[in-house]
Amino acid sequence: MKKGFVLVLLAVLFSAFAVFGAAEGEGIVVQSSCSIVQSGEYYLVYCYAQVHNNSDQVICLEQGRFDLQNGEQLLSTNRITQLWPHFINPGEDGYVFDIVSFEPNEDGVVVPQVTGINYQIDYMTVDPAYGNFELEVNASIEQEREDSKLTIICEVSNPTDMDAYDPAVTFGLYTAEGRLVYADGMTLQSVGIPAGGKTLVRFDVDEVFVAQWKSYNAMPAEVRVSATFRRDED
Repeated sequence: MKKGFVLVLLAVLFSAFAVFGAAEGEGIVVQSSCSIVQSGEYYLVYCYAQVHNNSDQVICLEQGRFDLQNGEQLLSTNRITQLWPHFINPGEDGYVFDIVSFEPNEDGVVVPQVTGINYQIDYMTVDPAYGNFELEVNASIEQEREDSKLTIICEVSNPTDMDAYDPAVTFGLYTAEGRLVYADGMTLQSVGIPAGGKTLVRFDVDEVFVAQWKSYNAMPAEVRVSATFRRDED
């Protein structure tokens, strides 16, 4: 998470309950949202989307892009850098999250007015035999003060009889109404959770986002976390 955001000028939170190019063997973008913050002279648009695998195959990202729009105006076209987790099992959810930077023009800084995100994602399918192994997660949202950062504490347990190396932990924050407002994740490189063991994973969410959510009465009330690993030979 980038630090040092000095000002929140605009927050845009929206849900897009729509299917973008969904077909058999592919995923569905269930909903998306974004937050806009200022960092120095730049404006950063944090974009999130929840992806559901409605097929009977394991899917992974082949390529994808998303358009930021202001009504009918196209603001930018951007490449999707990663799907979290990298592989999504049938019936499971994952997330894409990217950051788009807007530079000041010759007239000065212009705040991007974002009214929608259009995702177009191509997936590759993988035989279910090579899918993820699920880990168990107990997660909580913690906050020291009303205006401080949020901390997501995840207790990840390995219920399998295999050691879980390089596990991926991914989460989405949702309002009480089920609206996605934030997503993040990481792969625990060079980390192994022994069979029957557990570990703690912590994510920090900057207070700049908390200030946004409070001003729009959209504070997260629920965290949905997934943790997975794959066999070394996969």
